[in-house]
Amino acid sequence: MPSKRQLLAERRSRVGESATPVNVSTGHLTAVERTLVEDGASEDVVAYWIPLDDLEPSPFQYRYTLDEGAVEALAQSIQAQELYQPITVRPTGQPGRYQVVLGHRRMEAFRRLKRTAVPAMIREYDDLQALRAMLDENLRREDVNLFEQTEGVVRLVAVSSGRPGDPVEVTRRLLGEMRTQMKLNGPEDLQEPYLTTSRLIQEVTGMPWLSFYTNRMRVYSLPAALQKAVRAGMPYSLALAVQRLPEDRHTAALAFLGAPAGPWRSRQDLVAWAAEEREPQRGYLDRLQGLGRQLDRRQLTRADQAQVEKLLKRLEGLLQ
Repeated sequence: MPSKRQLLAERRSRVGESATPVNVSTGHLTAVERTLVEDGASEDVVAYWIPLDDLEPSPFQYRYTLDEGAVEALAQSIQAQELYQPITVRPTGQPGRYQVVLGHRRMEAFRRLKRTAVPAMIREYDDLQALRAMLDENLRREDVNLFEQTEGVVRLVAVSSGRPGDPVEVTRRLLGEMRTQMKLNGPEDLQEPYLTTSRLIQEVTGMPWLSFYTNRMRVYSLPAALQKAVRAGMPYSLALAVQRLPEDRHTAALAFLGAPAGPWRSRQDLVAWAAEEREPQRGYLDRLQGLGRQLDRRQLTRADQAQVEKLLKRLEGLLQ
């Protein structure tokens, strides 16, 4: 039975695999021989050797971690087989310059092999098409974590809306407006541009926009250290469990769980660790309560009272 990820992949746009010809000049570029292109690419797809120095990274790239092992393995595979899966680029508007849409890891592998050019398909994408193609490819990957999934959808919604500003704030404000309209008019009466946003989120995530808003957008409410851990691959449910601990214990909890980059321990491990950490404090409380009872029963001299007062002040200073 196909997995949920596979079913979503089938429903998403195939814009990243379009074979639509481009209208930019390619006369100065050398075509890649068909025998060097990996099986699976459409027969009418033409790839060109594009100098690495002519490429720019995408401003929409939102995957935060580069798996060094995966890049190295890819470089070795390319060197051994000399079969290429072309990257996808789009013209920047400057003659001879291109922006990477798909294939940042493949581009990095070619750099590490000291190659001067990389096979690439050229597509005339606008910003929305480029971001959608990137999102479609990344959401099909097994190693994409929840933060990266959410970040991609947030950027897509922000670009689609045409509103300026930080993508997170734009998306949060837009979805908040949609929730307000839903409360006023009912869930079936969304109007444009809200209807387009609703359909877009449903299409790329497979979940209703309100579920995305109330569940996925919560990741941006995490403290900065926990957001960083989720970006690095920490399970979101584990981050929420850490958030429930006192804030002054977050750093120790993250270190115990596997920060900065894993492998990550389980939520059950965290519960056991937190319980063990509390035991000494419970012992302190029992001892303090016992001392209080002894003080009630004992008549202290002035010298003893002064000594107790001094010790209490030291204890208060430690706990502040």
